[in-house]
Amino acid sequence: MPAPSLDDVLSYLSQAGHSWDSSDIESAFKAEKAAQARACAVPADDAVWPSDLTEALCRRVAANLAVRALPLGIQASMSEMAVATARVGGGDREVERLEGPWRSIPVA
Repeated sequence: MPAPSLDDVLSYLSQAGHSWDSSDIESAFKAEKAAQARACAVPADDAVWPSDLTEALCRRVAANLAVRALPLGIQASMSEMAVATARVGGGDREVERLEGPWRSIPVA
């Protein structure tokens, strides 16, 4: 299968039941594809892409879109007893696992 396209990511996101603006999805797709290319040894766009890298890119885009509503990366929840804050965002463990064999290790 060639490199994942925007249509592949849209299909992935629709299966998960999410709905975002198409311009937001496109910008997240471009940003995460570039970030994945910096972190991993990805094949050329016209070459065969392994399923794990495709899945990782789709998950990267979903994670990017999920934290856009939280620009500071902090989510607060209130109860009768207290207010709790939690940092959200950062790395997705499943993305790290899927990209693990493809990760580039910089040598100083």
